[in-house]
Amino acid sequence: MIEIRVFTHPTCATCPNAIQMVQRLAEQDSQVQMRLVSLATANGREIAKAANVLSVPTIFVNETRFVGVPKWDDLLQAVAREKSSTDDNG
Repeated sequence: MIEIRVFTHPTCATCPNAIQMVQRLAEQDSQVQMRLVSLATANGREIAKAANVLSVPTIFVNETRFVGVPKWDDLLQAVAREKSSTDDNG
């Protein structure tokens, strides 16, 4: 399973685009799971601080970080890299 974390905030203008993109990917790929982290909550801010997230949207595909809304192909490539590294380790 590949977890994609999407750091968002309710006042963020581009966050809905990032969320929709990751949701679309999760719908197309059963190995992908989306986890939303809202900086509007204390818990979300703690998680963001630990991950050194300074702006939203920020998307993590495991260790790969995208600040802003990534290109669709870049997101797919990051997921493909994670799948191949999982195959190598497993």
